[in-house]
Amino acid sequence: MLTRVLLIEDDPLVAKVILYYLDQSEDYHVTWAKTGGEAFAKARDSYDVILLDILLPDVDGIDLCVRLREWHDCPIIFISCLDSSDTIVRALELGGDDFLVKPFDNKVLEARIQANLRRFHNKIQTPLKELKCEDFTLDVNRHVVVKKDKEVKLSKTEFRILSFLMQNHGKHFTPKELYYKIWGEKTYGDARTVIVHIHNIRSKIEVDPENPRLLKMEWGRGYYFDMSEKSSKCKSTD
Repeated sequence: MLTRVLLIEDDPLVAKVILYYLDQSEDYHVTWAKTGGEAFAKARDSYDVILLDILLPDVDGIDLCVRLREWHDCPIIFISCLDSSDTIVRALELGGDDFLVKPFDNKVLEARIQANLRRFHNKIQTPLKELKCEDFTLDVNRHVVVKKDKEVKLSKTEFRILSFLMQNHGKHFTPKELYYKIWGEKTYGDARTVIVHIHNIRSKIEVDPENPRLLKMEWGRGYYFDMSEKSSKCKSTD
């Protein structure tokens, strides 16, 4: 079955290299858009994954991502020469699933595509309806955090990370290990995607995100969900 890819890239050389590489496997059907306007017109079709540059001639790629999210629930992978943490944070906060910095090996690009597709299609197998702790309830079916009768929506990636850590509370995972657990692939040296998602989750579940009491980091060991102080008040239901 062909994987339908929308490639939004204004650099002809970069685009043609990606097109040539993906066409070699005969497993992909790639539609190339050179501008945001062209991409927006072509985006009315159905795609399995979107590769999106940020520096487009007529629109900011991150702003375009927000508009594409109105139609598409598929993975959106940013491919950009911009390497600042602020850019990566903004891209992932506003709808991106992953971020790959140019220049990159096309084998790494394909690995990221396949990892995001697996994450998208293989939902967490769990009979749970919700995960509870003193501070909030995680509604597994609706991907919503309920805090004092207020609902906070999680992205699919945020939900997978949070539910995984809650179900494995007390266990430590480095950013690279979390990427492998959630996406099913190695990070190939860049784990900032996980770090940004952790930051976003904290902003939604913690009273003070800068001093987290639940989703913690222990240097040298990794991230973990801490239920130790209130374990009697934390439970899951089926």
